Amino acid sequence: MRRHALGMHSDQRGTAAVEMALISPLVLILLAGIIDFGRMLHDKIELASVVASAGEYALLSGASINSGSGATLAATLSGIVANSSGNGWAGAAVTVNAGSSSAVTDGTTAPGGTAAEADRCWCPTGSSGNWTWGTAATCGVPCTGGTLAGKFVTVTGSRRFSAIFGRYGLISDRVLHESTIVQSQ
Repeated sequence: MRRHALGMHSDQRGTAAVEMALISPLVLILLAGIIDFGRMLHDKIELASVVASAGEYALLSGASINSGSGATLAATLSGIVANSSGNGWAGAAVTVNAGSSSAVTDGTTAPGGTAAEADRCWCPTGSSGNWTWGTAATCGVPCTGGTLAGKFVTVTGSRRFSAIFGRYGLISDRVLHESTIVQSQ
């Protein structure tokens, strides 16, 4: 009787080992997806924080929104976003009041825009990351969207996210985007 009991016990251990072998790949894939999702969420939150910080800097630097200093402000803001967590961490695009602009891609800054446009007031329309400036307006005049014509700064940040376990299809490699528009005057 004792031998028979020992034999049954070893059969149960074998069954548990087979069950574990069958289930463990699924558990590991699920764990890999959770890890990648957490990393992506962390990067998205960090990018949103950096874009918000650049927007706050633009809000506090309202006096710099003119044709003489707009290019410097645009370069400063794009640098804040692009270099927030190390060189080349993110790409950035900044436009100061439909005038001076600055874009950072893979650590290379490219200025652009027409500086004279920064002296005008605007009524931008659109949605996050897809702003259109329209035509210049008289400062302080109501815009169709309910705001007043004024001076605006758009800040857009992007970051490449590479999933550690992307080959399994749970979270794929992608580009994360965040954008804000700030009316300073």
